[in-house]
Parts: sequence; structure tokens; C-alpha cells
Amino acid sequence: MMNIESVRCIAVEPSDGRVRLYPTKPAMQNPEQSEQPNAPDDFPEYPAYKPSGVKWLGDIPSHWDTRRLRYVAEMRTSNVDKHIKMNENPVRLCNYVDVYHNERISADLDFMRATATDREVERFRLERGDVIITKDSETWNDIGVPALVEYTDDDLVCGYHLALLRPFKSVITGAYLLRALQAPMVASQFHVEANGVTRYGLTQNAIKSVHIPLPPLPEQRAIAAYLDRKATSHAATPM
Repeated sequence: MMNIESVRCIAVEPSDGRVRLYPTKPAMQNPEQSEQPNAPDDFPEYPAYKPSGVKWLGDIPSHWDTRRLRYVAEMRTSNVDKHIKMNENPVRLCNYVDVYHNERISADLDFMRATATDREVERFRLERGDVIITKDSETWNDIGVPALVEYTDDDLVCGYHLALLRPFKSVITGAYLLRALQAPMVASQFHVEANGVTRYGLTQNAIKSVHIPLPPLPEQRAIAAYLDRKATSHAATPM
């Protein structure tokens, strides 16, 4: 479980190579360390902070807000399975593995063929800017993994074991929501709400109740763009 002490607008690259948004200075893992990791020069700390009112988030920049996920995006949990039925519409499924293994849902993915009812197609058809998260897992701390939808088509729908999040565009961008859900102090909220013994799951209420740090839209776009550039740069750097 992550211990989030104070929220700041800082982007860092974790040692495992997966780029995430840390709106906080990461806690020192080595007690002998005397300094925190440095923030990038183009992402300085904000001059003033305020209590967020949320234990997980700590202090946030004074002009930011916090919202539960239910107030920044519409959530739909998919029930479209992998079966092919003669009386249903042929579709392509964005499945669990597509989301879990890919940060972006793009046209080059090999989507599974299946069928769905008219209502399922209407309700779970993907739109650009949607964010999909995994809502089931074999481990409690590997759940709520997000992916941003960058490709859509009339027959492309969200599959089973996933939750479709459609951002309210006047409040949050899909690109920022992706990075916010990757942040440890947000992801940890999913982890502690995961229920199960041999397999874990998130209820609709648990997903909707997660707290999101919410900067103004221009800053959301800047943060997402910055992290996208860092991710591209990191991927292009030889190991």
C-alpha cells in the first residue's frame, strides 16, 4: 500500500520502466536516502497547497480540486462475453488482455470476434477518449489497470471483466484520467477495495468512489502531454 504524504505536480519515471503520474514526491524506499528524487525542471512545485480532505491524497495545489470518479466520468461495466450467437450482431471485442497489456487501445490490436445484442452494442461501443479499466484480477494489488481508447469503430465494443469510463468532457480529459488512474495514490484506492480470496473484483461503488486529483483542464492537458513525451522518450532509449 502506498503512503501518499503530499501532492505535488511532479512527473517521474519509476524503475520498472512504466511511466506514471506521481502528483506527489514518492516516499523514500531506502531509509538511508537523504534526499527525495528531483522534479523535472519543466514541472516545478506549485507555490501554494491546501489540504485535499482525502487521506490518500494529502495536500494538493491550492487551485486544484478533488472529485470522486462518479463525478468526472460515466461508468459502464460490460457484460459482453466471448460467445458467438446466431441472433446477435457480429462485433470485435476489446478484451481484458487488450487493456491489461496496452496503455492505448489502437487500430493495430488484434481484437477478438464475437457477437452482441443491439443494446450491448449501443451501450458498450467504444469512443475516442474513453478509459477502460480492469475490474477483476487474481491479485488484489494488480487491479484497476487503465487504458486509453484512441481507436474506435462501429463494431468495436468493451468486453467482459472491464469497466468503461466515459469522461465528462467539461471536467476531465481521457488522457489525464489515464495518467491519474496510474498514479499510486489513486491506484492504491482500487487495491484496498478489491474483494475476494482466489480472485479479486471491484464493485461498481468501489470504482465510482475513488478520489481523483483534479487540476483545471489546461493543466490536465499539459500533464498528460508531458507524460506522453516522457513515455515516448523512455521507450526510444536503448536499455
